[in-house]
Amino acid sequence: MSSSRLPGKILADLAGQPMLQRVFIRTSRAASITETIFATTTDSTDDPVAEYCAFCGIPFTRGSLYDVLDRYYQTAKGAKADVVVRITADCPVIDPKLIDDVVNTLIGKSNIEYRISEFDFVCNRLPPPWRRTYPIGLDTEACSFAALEKAWKEAKEPQHREHVMPYFMRARNFQLLAASFRKDFSARLSCRFVESRDGFRRLPLDGGYARGFGIHAPGLRSFRWPR
Repeated sequence: MSSSRLPGKILADLAGQPMLQRVFIRTSRAASITETIFATTTDSTDDPVAEYCAFCGIPFTRGSLYDVLDRYYQTAKGAKADVVVRITADCPVIDPKLIDDVVNTLIGKSNIEYRISEFDFVCNRLPPPWRRTYPIGLDTEACSFAALEKAWKEAKEPQHREHVMPYFMRARNFQLLAASFRKDFSARLSCRFVESRDGFRRLPLDGGYARGFGIHAPGLRSFRWPR
């Protein structure tokens, strides 16, 4: 809720539903997900988020505003999770199928011939200087609970505590896999600015997008942002 670019964005109305609700529904549609939990903060600015989740029956936890790694770890520990998937709440068209692809690759159930537990962390994007091929807003990151716990114990730098996953990318003792799409897409499908929020409001989120679970990665070649 305390976003400097778009305050209150995760409760912003998108075609009749708060963005938080849309992210929850779409994430929960992934076959590999057994529970979707919002890990919000104990900061007073996030009281409306907690109240909304409680009212709607959406599982949530509250933790540190700045130590997001600890917030994720405590949430995963409380849920007794074996695998932890990170989806940010400003991605209202997150792709359930893409989530499944990432999780199944991590646990060794994908079409790619990897041994089970070969990787500690699987994602579909890495920060610069690495090149990304999936649009911003379809970011999916998954790790084993054991790897998350190791990062939680070892990470000391403030930037590694605040942004959850960077420690995996900087430490040398994790096995990582970054998935790439067959074509480079530079679109932004996250809702981080007023302009992107207004763009999402013009999408038919309760029409074909909702029935088909929305935009899927293989169909992004024909996607055009509505004007």
